[in-house]
Amino acid sequence: MQTKKMKVQYSTCARQSKSHYFGSGYIETPKIEMEGKWLEALGFHIGDSIQVAYDEGSIHISLAAQPYIAQDAPIY
Repeated sequence: MQTKKMKVQYSTCARQSKSHYFGSGYIETPKIEMEGKWLEALGFHIGDSIQVAYDEGSIHISLAAQPYIAQDAPIY
């Protein structure tokens, strides 16, 4: 298994505040972005569904199981 070092970044999202006098109206939330041809080389293609499993200090990303569709299934 290969490894890749990344940083957890932040994203801002609007916060609904009861009073506009407190805070800026935005909160920072952590985010992780991944991009690159290395994802495609591992089988992750644009439009694929993924499954994310997580636990304290660990995230595991895998391709989501695709539902089976029979070739001769009638289309309604």
